[in-house]
Amino acid sequence: MKTNAMRMLDRDKVPYEVLEYELDKDKFSGEAVSDLLGLEYKQCYKTLALLHDHDVYICVISVADEIDLKKAAKALNVKNLEMVHVKDLLKLTGYERGSVSPVGIRKNKAICFDDEVMEHEEIEISGGAYGIGLKVKRDDLLKYLDAQVKDIVKDNEI
Repeated sequence: MKTNAMRMLDRDKVPYEVLEYELDKDKFSGEAVSDLLGLEYKQCYKTLALLHDHDVYICVISVADEIDLKKAAKALNVKNLEMVHVKDLLKLTGYERGSVSPVGIRKNKAICFDDEVMEHEEIEISGGAYGIGLKVKRDDLLKYLDAQVKDIVKDNEI
């Protein structure tokens, strides 16, 4: 099965590897997907849709991290951000929970990856359908998405 995200990457000649997994939707988490794929949590990335007024912004962080809304707002030069409610995800992004990919989001003002992404040459992102991940070269993806890279996650408190 080809997803819209795969078709877009194919069209623009961005190489990727398809990673498939099976997981009940009620057990879904980024960590569970990482475990099934045999990848480190810090190498698997989740895509978060955020709102400022009526504009959608996309932040991509490792599944092990939590977004810091204040840092993200500052990085994206907006006053504040709030998470898009799960019921509005499909309408605003074209994707459902568990399948939001940074590739192919309908209307977004900007995409920002957490700066930790620079520690990994390859990362896993959602492939745009439940049960499908894509392993991509970080630099290819950042360039393709014209994404910013900033510190946007909560600091780990030890």
